Amino acid sequence: MVMSTPTTRRRRRYLLVAFVAPAFVAILASLWPLEPISLALTCTLLGLCTFVSVLCVRSLRHLFAGITTLAILLSVATSNWPLQAAYVLSRPSFDRVAAQVRAGEPPNTPCSIGLFRIRKAEMYHNGIVCLWTNTTGSTGFVQTGPDDLPFNLWSHTQLDNSWQFISED
Repeated sequence: MVMSTPTTRRRRRYLLVAFVAPAFVAILASLWPLEPISLALTCTLLGLCTFVSVLCVRSLRHLFAGITTLAILLSVATSNWPLQAAYVLSRPSFDRVAAQVRAGEPPNTPCSIGLFRIRKAEMYHNGIVCLWTNTTGSTGFVQTGPDDLPFNLWSHTQLDNSWQFISED
């Protein structure tokens, strides 16, 4: 049995952090939720850090871990799958709160709706339910179809045919 040295153990811990942390941070950033452009920039920065770590590996196992991390970062940046998955799990809560807002009984905010933190819930002037994830009311979930959104959009993620995640200018 070969004993590992303290330097080897430190290197393994460094590689574990270098490969696990970026993927974890990217998934959390998607669930924050960040708007798509900020998420893509975050994943790009994390990908560059991971790429530098991949260049330093000495084993195929660590190389595989680094490539897997880069693949996760790319998938989060391009498809925002953590946001989509969390939305699917939270959809019944979104519909329940939207019905409350339409009935004139918005929830006390901030509150949690499914897996998301909502800072403000309101009915937009044209009857669209808005569940904002920030206090300024410019980023969040809106209950409307994906076509002709009546907002000044910076970014838009279609969650399904009745809910969208938007960020206004």
